[in-house]
Amino acid sequence: MASLNVYAGLAILAIAFSGAVIVDSVKTHSCGNMTLRCIDEVYTSIFRNGTVSDECCHKLVKIGRPCHEALVRRDLEDPFFKNHTNIKQEILSKAKQIWNKCTSIVDAVSDSPNASP
Repeated sequence: MASLNVYAGLAILAIAFSGAVIVDSVKTHSCGNMTLRCIDEVYTSIFRNGTVSDECCHKLVKIGRPCHEALVRRDLEDPFFKNHTNIKQEILSKAKQIWNKCTSIVDAVSDSPNASP
């Protein structure tokens, strides 16, 4: 039981550190213009249990899938994930779910007769 607490503690530290890294990644990798709030929403929805607002979905889709995937892969390079492939697969799956959810939201708005250009 104690080892589980140690792993949980390490995971929290890795995730907290990764949050700072993802903000830097968005800024330095020309991944478009996402607000800190949107970066936090996307990050929280992938690495924890959160939701992404429609506004932030639009911004995520605007930066593009390659950038989204690169940012997630960069976080997964953290040494914590090296021996935790099951967690890594879960995170990749959640990242894909978030992307698909956001593209469906953007597609629904663009298909709407009241959508703005």
